[in-house]
Amino acid sequence: MRKRIRWFVWSLFAVLVIYTGVSIYYMDHFFPGTSVNNMNVNYLTTDQVNQLILQQAKEYKLVLKGRQAQVEEVEPENLGVTYYETDAVWQAKRAQNGFLWPRMFWQTDSYQVTAGVSFDEEQLLAAVRELKMVKSGNPPRNAWVEMTEDGYEIHPEEPGNRVVVKNLEEQIKGAVSNLLPELDLDETGCYQAPGITAESEKITALTKQLDNWLGTKVTYEFGPETEVVDEKAVSSFIRLDGYTASLDSEAVAEWVQELAEGRDTYKKPRNFRSTLRGIITVKGGNYGWQIDQEAESEALFAHIEQGDTITKEPAYSHRGNVWSSNYDIGDTYIEVDMGAQHMWFYKNGQLLVDTDVVTGNISRGCRTPAIVASVQYKARNAVLRGADYATPVKYWMPFYGNYGIHDASWRAKFGGNIYMTNGSHGCVNTPPANMKIIFENAEKGMPVILYY
Repeated sequence: MRKRIRWFVWSLFAVLVIYTGVSIYYMDHFFPGTSVNNMNVNYLTTDQVNQLILQQAKEYKLVLKGRQAQVEEVEPENLGVTYYETDAVWQAKRAQNGFLWPRMFWQTDSYQVTAGVSFDEEQLLAAVRELKMVKSGNPPRNAWVEMTEDGYEIHPEEPGNRVVVKNLEEQIKGAVSNLLPELDLDETGCYQAPGITAESEKITALTKQLDNWLGTKVTYEFGPETEVVDEKAVSSFIRLDGYTASLDSEAVAEWVQELAEGRDTYKKPRNFRSTLRGIITVKGGNYGWQIDQEAESEALFAHIEQGDTITKEPAYSHRGNVWSSNYDIGDTYIEVDMGAQHMWFYKNGQLLVDTDVVTGNISRGCRTPAIVASVQYKARNAVLRGADYATPVKYWMPFYGNYGIHDASWRAKFGGNIYMTNGSHGCVNTPPANMKIIFENAEKGMPVILYY
């Protein structure tokens, strides 16, 4: 019995000695099945592992990947980087308690350990600035808006490939500290970003304003014809200064001026279908349409600012009778053929008066002007006065300054060549009965066409 006890004691002691010896060994050696930084470190000491890590760091190179397929390789030593041992390996080994070595039969360990890193900041900064992808980078371009003939176009931002040196420097520090094989400059935010993108508030606010202005549609009516201020016209009025838009009042005024030049008839010659001579050209006088350019420019500017859709006639400083196939004369007018010494009065296309008249005395230089005028007003029982006369008339209708149409009861004859030597002071002398009809049917503003 004693022998058995002694044998057991000695066996237990031997086991303890062996266990303790193995435990002491693994106090400084890594268990089988252990890897550090993906390296097999079975049975290696902490010093040996440190040497492997330093060797790994020494062989390490960093690949920089940039935009436009740019690739550049850098070595840490050229960046002013120095690696050194830390207690990280010892801490990893400490996690493997030597007295627990039996667990190595069913458990494996893997560690990521980095060497200590120090940087020469000046050398690092200088090396980063000398990188090809840093020196050759192009700056980004902000999104911008361009006016076109039919509106506007948004040009999206262009990223460029200009590196922000400070950002790259910090990312390189992190990469070489952790022995990362690659550094993607785009993913890590190393590039200068555009300040304004197509979705930015400045672009959104600008396009909202432009959409409002370009939505304007002002339709000007000229009888059966129209002129339209639409998106294309408004585009030519808009001026962009960066991300600020304005309406050019001068451009608006120029457009209204062109409209007036094309539509005004006031004081302009025009074609006229005469009673006896067919189509003739008559000179301009005080009759016709004339757009008030200043007033209409201000009105149009306001319409565009508000984005109005409106149909209107322009503001006029002078108005004609109608817009029609006979241009602006229409079918209600007085026609005086001074060569024939005859006058016709048409109302709504119907001939009401067909009469001989007497116009200005040619021999005395009192020629009646050949123009297109308009009835200025009507007066009953007026007295026509001149330097050497004062003549009462029953019906007075001035059409151009002191020139007018009136009854001439003192004349027994009208027409023929009377006007050559015994004509009027410039007015159209009319038989009283016919003058009465004209007076009662004429209205202020009605055209009077006079020609020789």
